[in-house]
Amino acid sequence: MKRSYVLYTTLCAVVVGVILCYIFVFSDEDIQRQIASTFEKIDIQTSHQTASLPPVEAAQDDEDIDTTDALEQINQIDEVYYSDTIGAYLVLTEQAEFFEVSGNGTRVNSMLQLENTGKARLDDFIGLRMIEEDLVYAVTANGTLITIEREEGRWVERPRKQINGLVSEDRIFGLGYDRESNRLFMMNRLADTPDLELLYIEEREIEPDIPADEKSSEETDAETGTENTEKPSDDTATESVSTNDNTATETAVSEDVPDNGQDTPEEEVEEKEPETEWTLDSRQALSADGMSASIQQKFERFEGVGLVERQGRIYVLDSEELVLYTVNPEEETINGQMVTPRVYDSTGMFLQDNEIFAIVHPEVFDLDAFVSVD
Repeated sequence: MKRSYVLYTTLCAVVVGVILCYIFVFSDEDIQRQIASTFEKIDIQTSHQTASLPPVEAAQDDEDIDTTDALEQINQIDEVYYSDTIGAYLVLTEQAEFFEVSGNGTRVNSMLQLENTGKARLDDFIGLRMIEEDLVYAVTANGTLITIEREEGRWVERPRKQINGLVSEDRIFGLGYDRESNRLFMMNRLADTPDLELLYIEEREIEPDIPADEKSSEETDAETGTENTEKPSDDTATESVSTNDNTATETAVSEDVPDNGQDTPEEEVEEKEPETEWTLDSRQALSADGMSASIQQKFERFEGVGLVERQGRIYVLDSEELVLYTVNPEEETINGQMVTPRVYDSTGMFLQDNEIFAIVHPEVFDLDAFVSVD
């Protein structure tokens, strides 16, 4: 009897606990959205990690199989971005190669060789950013914007576009994304000046050029239409009334008669997507008045590396002077603090699990090559 009492009491407590847990925890809409978001990320990560591996070098001898790890193909890292959405690293190399590496840093999920021949060779990469799970932007030092999209499980490159509005004195670096305004932004250091600014880049539709002949004909049609709308005279009005019935009959007949197949069905008309261009939208100067004297002195020789966003702030690194700068876009200010010497001569930064990492050994892809600068 005593054991039955304990058993039933325990079961009752468990049932009541589950009910209360559901009422006070899982019934909350925010928690439900977080749970749904977590499962969505798991699905996205699974779809990315099932992609095929890039090819490895062929073995010289059939008996001597080449077991080279695909990670060893990633040499001379230029830019790295960690995506929490897909749980993977995105990597650009100096050889214009794009890699997607698993979150544990042990497997290459996908690889893309960017076109880098001819006169329009790619300059150094200075920024990399994932906008959506299947859309990545990269930018080069000469202002070329590269679009990489995921299509049928593989990454492909779209036509490149030159950012309009930049001048030769601009020294751009980094790449970020403002979701509220749907704009990209970069950092800029004007040549031979201590001024630092945020450059906001906007994608705009290109208005088609209308030939002069078409413009003149449109103006003529407009003038003709204006004349036709003038009030008719009394005689004209009388004639219009008398011929009303005949006109209505002719109109009805003309509507019934087909136009010999001249009308194109709406299904056959394919609307072309409007062409777009990336243009400099605004320049936002940053004030360095709040810096200490020692940081201000180093800021005069500032050479920025990387750009990461965290909790509404933007962080850039000056690895030569070992200073991590914090930008507040709303207040339009910048300040700096000294960081550990381990990040000396780093080539870039990225954010992972809300922690900032610097790339200190870009020769090969290795998680030990990334050092925290917090």
